[in-house]
Amino acid sequence: MKGKSWLTRVIGALLATWMLLGFLPGVCVAAENRIWLTGKFNSPAYPGRELTYSFPYRDDYFTIPATEYQQLLAQCTLGMAVSAFRAADLELDQKDAYIRDYLAQAGFENMVSCQFDEEPRADTIATLLASQILRDQEGEFLLVAVAVSGGGYEDEWLSNFSFGDESVHDGFFQAGLTVFRRILDYVDNYGADDRFKVWMGGFSRAAAVSNMAAALALASEQVEEEDLYVYTFATPNNIQLKSGDIELNEPYDHSGIYNIAGMFDPVPSIPFSEWGYGKLGTTLYLPAQETTPDYMARRAPVAAIYREITGTEYVNSPEVNWFIQKLCQLIYDMVRTADSYQSELKVVLDEAWCSRSSVFRLLWTLCGVLSRGGKMNDMLMGEAPCADTLLSVVLYDLALEKLGLHPSSWNDLSLTVRIFYEHCPEVYVAWMMSQTDPDSLFAEDTGYRRIFLDKGIEYELRDQDGNAVEAACTASLGRTVMITIPANRNYIVRLSGGRESERIKVVEYSAGSLHYAYQLYTVEGGGAYKLTLPMEFWQTWDDGGLVRLPGEDRIAPTVQALERSQIHPSAVFELEDSGFMAAHALDILLGTVFFLLAVATLALAGVIAARSRWKKRVARRRAEIKNGGDSHK
Repeated sequence: MKGKSWLTRVIGALLATWMLLGFLPGVCVAAENRIWLTGKFNSPAYPGRELTYSFPYRDDYFTIPATEYQQLLAQCTLGMAVSAFRAADLELDQKDAYIRDYLAQAGFENMVSCQFDEEPRADTIATLLASQILRDQEGEFLLVAVAVSGGGYEDEWLSNFSFGDESVHDGFFQAGLTVFRRILDYVDNYGADDRFKVWMGGFSRAAAVSNMAAALALASEQVEEEDLYVYTFATPNNIQLKSGDIELNEPYDHSGIYNIAGMFDPVPSIPFSEWGYGKLGTTLYLPAQETTPDYMARRAPVAAIYREITGTEYVNSPEVNWFIQKLCQLIYDMVRTADSYQSELKVVLDEAWCSRSSVFRLLWTLCGVLSRGGKMNDMLMGEAPCADTLLSVVLYDLALEKLGLHPSSWNDLSLTVRIFYEHCPEVYVAWMMSQTDPDSLFAEDTGYRRIFLDKGIEYELRDQDGNAVEAACTASLGRTVMITIPANRNYIVRLSGGRESERIKVVEYSAGSLHYAYQLYTVEGGGAYKLTLPMEFWQTWDDGGLVRLPGEDRIAPTVQALERSQIHPSAVFELEDSGFMAAHALDILLGTVFFLLAVATLALAGVIAARSRWKKRVARRRAEIKNGGDSHK
C-alpha cells in the first residue's frame, strides 16, 4: 500500500506538471494578445501640447456580446475617441494622423477618412473607418472600427445649437445619419459577403452623433445588438425620450450603447432633461465629491494619472460646479421650453459664435440682437439682477486672484477652461484609466445636498456613525459657506454662533437635473443647534430637521418645498444671502481699473524721476569735463 500510494503521488505530480506546462502556452498567448495602443490628442486646457496615454487592446473584446459592458473595451474606445480629434498642429491633409496611427497599432487596415481634410462647417462630421478580420465561436467576421471626431471641429459647434422642432436633436441626427450611411457604404465595399461587427466611439459632440448612428443601425436592423459595440464619452442629450406614453429609450436600455458622463460636466446635461431630452442606451456616471462618500479615495489614482498626462495637479472645484449649475438654471429660467429656445435664443448663440474671435465684435453683435427688442429682451431683463449677482461672485474671486490676494489651484487655466474643466478629455482619460473594475469606478447615486451658512456660524459635520468628516466638500461664496454632502448617507451638522435672525438653507439636488427641493430656517444667533439630514430626508420629515440644543426643541422651517415638481429652478435662491449684489461687480471692476491705473502712474512717475536723475547726472558730468578741460589749457 505504501508503494502504491507513493506511485500514485508520483503519477499525480507528473500529470499535474504536464497539465500545467500544457496550459502555460495558452496563458502566455492570452497575455501576449493584449497590447497597449498609444493615443495622442489635444486639449483646450493645454493648447500647443500633444497629450499622450496608453490604452489596452485585445481582439478578444469582440468575441464577447456587445450587450455586456467591458471596462477594458471602454478604455480602449476612449483612446480611439480622443485620438480622433483633429490634430491641432498638423496640416489640413494630416488632421487624421493620430487616429490612423492608433488603429494601425491594433492591426486595422483599409482606412477610409471622411472630412478630416475639410475646413469644419456646421454640417460636417469627420470620421475614419477601418477594419480587420477576426474570429469568434461562429467563425470569421469583419470588425469595422468607426472613429468619430469630437475635437478641433470649430464651426461644427453650431450644430450643437440646432435642436430643431422634432423629437430628435436635429444637428446630431443629421450628423448621425451621415455616419450611419458611411458605415453601410464601407461594409458594402469591404465586407458585403461577410458577417460583420461594428465598434464605434466618440467624445462630446461625436458622442451624441455616435449614439444616434448606433440607434439608426439598430432601428434599421442592419446590425444585431450583440454585434454593435458603442461607447460614448461626455455625451450630450440628443433625443426627447417620451412620445406620448412611450419611453423611446426602452428598446435601447439593454443594447451595446454605453454613455459615460461626468456628473458636473455641463455638456452631457444639454439640452436640458427638463425639456424632455435624454440619451439612448445606458448612462454611467463618474464620481463627484458632492455625491460620492469615498470620493477622495477614488480620486487618488485619478490625480496620479492626470499628473502623468499633463504634468500638473488635478483639480476638482465645488465652486465651479455650483456656478455651472446656477448658470444652467438661469438659462432655464429665462428659456423655459425647447421651442422658446429655438425661436428666441438660438439666433443669439449662432451670431455670438460667429463673432467669438473678437471681443469687440462679440459685444457689438449681442448689442445688435438686444436692440431688436422682442421676447429676447424681456427674457434677459427678467433675469438680469440674478445674472449680475452671479457674475459678481465670479468677478470677485477672479479679482482677488489676479491681485494676489487669493491663492489659485487652477494651474493658470483660463476662465473658459475652468468652467468646462470637467469636460476636458484628459479628465475623462484619468478617471477611466484609474480602475479596471467598473463597480469600483462608476457612482450609482447622483443625489446630493447643499447647506448654506453665514461664515460667522461655526459648524461640525459628522457621518452616520458619528465620525467627523475631515474632508468635507466646502466652498466660499461671498460671506456664505456652502457645505455639500451626498444624499445616500445620514449626516449630522452641529452649529453654533452666528448673528440674530440667521438663515440656514438646505437644498437637495440630483446631478444632471435642474429641479430641487429645499428647506429654509431662521434661527436666533448665539445658540447651539443640530441639523439632522437622514437619507430619506424629504419623505420622512419627522426623522430630520433642525433642533435647538440642549433641549432639542424642534425648529420648523420658515419655507419649504419638498416636492421637486412643485417648484421651478431659480438661480436666485442661493445667491440672495451670498453678500453679493449687482453693484459689487461694478465696484470690483472699478477697483481693479483704479488699482491698475495707480500701478501704471507709479511706474510712469518712477520712469520720469529716473530720467530726470539721469539727465542731471549727464549734465553734471559734462560740466566736470568742460571745467577740467579749461583748467588744463
